Amino acid sequence: MKLLAWNYWGLGNAPAVHGLLRCRKVEEVDVLFLLETKLDEKMMTMFKKKLGMANMEVVDCEGKGRGLAAFWWGGIDVVLRSKSENHIDLEVQETGGDKCHDTGIYGEPQADLKYKTWERLVWLRDQDDEQLPWVCREDFNEILFHHEKEGGVPRSQACLDRFKNVLEACELDDLGFFGDIFTWRNKQITGSTHIIERLDLAVANLGWRVKFLLMQVKNGDSYHSNHRPVGLLTKMLP
Repeated sequence: MKLLAWNYWGLGNAPAVHGLLRCRKVEEVDVLFLLETKLDEKMMTMFKKKLGMANMEVVDCEGKGRGLAAFWWGGIDVVLRSKSENHIDLEVQETGGDKCHDTGIYGEPQADLKYKTWERLVWLRDQDDEQLPWVCREDFNEILFHHEKEGGVPRSQACLDRFKNVLEACELDDLGFFGDIFTWRNKQITGSTHIIERLDLAVANLGWRVKFLLMQVKNGDSYHSNHRPVGLLTKMLP
């Protein structure tokens, strides 16, 4: 099964649409999370058809901002567990396979509101009475280590520690990646105002990591977005 999550930063123009469709064709995704779509459910229904996906869950945008969507194939059994302006939480089961817990999350970008994201992660952990294999992915709007950011004002160690502490509390570990370490860039190409960071990643609990020992995480081509998609290929031992 191939999972992909992407902060696409708006889908209201032709280049963005073409980039998304090209990525969908190349990656052959089974479950797709899109963040910051900036579109409502009616518009996302059109994208579902263009993407060739059978099903979706949507969180409408707020004014001109935010918006989340999850798409998946008809051959995958998916149950919505919960959703909010910052997350879509799914229970996913391949035909003949075991259930997994799959969360697409959009972290609060404002420093004084990041605690809401960390509280949300703990809440999601507490809702899972079955303690299913759990993967949580995409734009946390925070880094784990100082070397995951270049340019701009350095992030305080306290900010990094709060992110690490909540992952530890939820028993979630960084799954690593191959590809470019920096998944986000600002609009400045060069100079002192140019900033690049690793804001997008996949984390999972022990149950998920044991189930998919041969999994691979790829930071893909950014196409039209200022974020790279995080692709996750799940593989089990034969």
